[in-house]
Formats: sequence, C-alpha cells, structure tokens
Amino acid sequence: MSAAPPRSGPLQAAIEALARALAYPAVAGTGAEAGIAAVYSERITRDLTVGEARLLESITETRERGLALCRAGRIHAGATLIARARATLTRADIGEEAFVLSDSFLCAGEGFVHFKSDRPDAAVSSMFEAIDRCRDLRDAWGYPVEGRRIHLACNATRVRAGAGRHEESPVVLAQLLNLIATSDRRFWPYPDLEYLSAPDPLGDDARWELTDQVLAIVSRLAPEVLGRVTAALPSHPPGHEPHPLAARARCFTEAIRAHASGDFEAFLSLCAEFAPPGPRHLPRAARHLAERLPLKAVTGTARR
Repeated sequence: MSAAPPRSGPLQAAIEALARALAYPAVAGTGAEAGIAAVYSERITRDLTVGEARLLESITETRERGLALCRAGRIHAGATLIARARATLTRADIGEEAFVLSDSFLCAGEGFVHFKSDRPDAAVSSMFEAIDRCRDLRDAWGYPVEGRRIHLACNATRVRAGAGRHEESPVVLAQLLNLIATSDRRFWPYPDLEYLSAPDPLGDDARWELTDQVLAIVSRLAPEVLGRVTAALPSHPPGHEPHPLAARARCFTEAIRAHASGDFEAFLSLCAEFAPPGPRHLPRAARHLAERLPLKAVTGTARR
C-alpha cells in the first residue's frame, strides 16, 4: 500500500482552506421551491381569497410529495402526484393571480419530472415556462422573482449541460454570474423572458447561494469549454479590486480547468486562493474542489 501524500506545502494549504470553507454553516437555501413559495405566504394571505389560499396550499402539498418521491427514485409515483396537482389546478375556479402563482411552481415541478425521466428538452421547456410565469408575477402583481428566475435558469442550464450541450452553457453561466454579482439586467441571458418592471433586489445571502448554484454547474462542463466562462466574466480596471463574487467565480473555474489539464500545482494554489478565511463561502463549489484533491490526503474533507 502506497503512503498518502505528505500534508505539507501547497497541498496542506489547499486542504486547510477547503476544510475551513466547508466548516461554516450553510445559509438559508435560495434554490428550494418550497422555501421560495413560503416567501409569498404573506401575499397569498393578503391578496387571495380564503378558498384560493386553501386550494394553493393543497396543490403545493401534493406537488411537494410528488417531488420527494421523484428525488427518492420513485419517478412514476411522483409524476402521478404532480399530474394530480396539475389536474386540480386546471379544474379550479380561481382568479388569475392565484392561477399564475400556482402554475409557476407546477411548471418547475413538471420540469423536474421530465429531468428525472431523461427528457431534457421537455425539462428545459417547462423551466422556461416557469420563468415566463415569474415575468407575469412581477409585472402584474409585483412579486419578488429575481432570485427564483436565476435559480430556474441555473436548472435549465444544468439539464442542458447534463445532456452534453456544452456549447451554449458556458456563456449563459457566465452571464448569470455577472448578473448575480452586479444586478445589471443586460446580463440576463434570456431577453425575450425579461420583465418590464424594476427588478427586486437580491440580498447578500441570496447572491452567495445563487453563485454557488451556478458554480456547481460550471464544474459539470466539458474541460475544453471552461475557458469561455472565464473569458465572459468582467475584468476589473488596474488598481481596483474585482467584485468578491466575480473573483471567486473566476478562481473556481480556473481551478477546475487546471485540474482537468493535469496542472496539479496550479490547482492547489487556486484552491487555497478560492477559500479565504471568513463566513462568505460557497459550500457546493468548495466540495467540488475538495473532491478533486488526493483522496488519501483529505480523509473526510470532501464529505463534510
């Protein structure tokens, strides 16, 4: 049995940095549809009738049970429940706001069923429908949707990358990273799905969580297209510090590229640079880097 690599120098620095990043507690997730729906609960109570609110609650419960079954591998059973939720909504006699709100989450749920059923085109189509409903919710009723539509765009790109469609994914991911960091709407990658009203602001925690979602997808890209992500990230003028989110995104992508090309020395240096001390962390991205370290040298680090 060969001895584990010595835990010194660049390797030790990378291990300590990533272990430190993984030790911080995670912030509240921006990606969970159930959690996002809860943000709207006050609006539902205020704007919808009691009957509409109860119906949406019932549809939500059915949808979430269906999604849980799909995540557990019981795809047919989960799809049946989500189809039942769709049938309930279709038959419902409710106002337009209640319908669009429920439909926006059902479209996303149906997209997940398609994804788990190996139907990537249908999955992406359903996710774009959910994004379109976000536009309606924002323009007609002022719902906060910015974080959710970025999350849905991440999911659509994840499906495309998983299906081997790497040509369009790098630029979309870079645009999303730029949008998260700057809130500049010119970076939204789907202008035909843009809303007309002013965007609702993203909180700091949401920015870090969404960046982590995007970087998890970057790690799935083919090595030969990773350079297109860093090329599309904004550069900063001399004498000015880059935005922390953009700097971390560039560092992560370059680390993944270095590992793919076999430049282990550069990879270790970038790992240490990626995870500086402090609570602002990207746990998914840190885990993807830790999983690329020598297994014997990082016992437990990649599985925290």
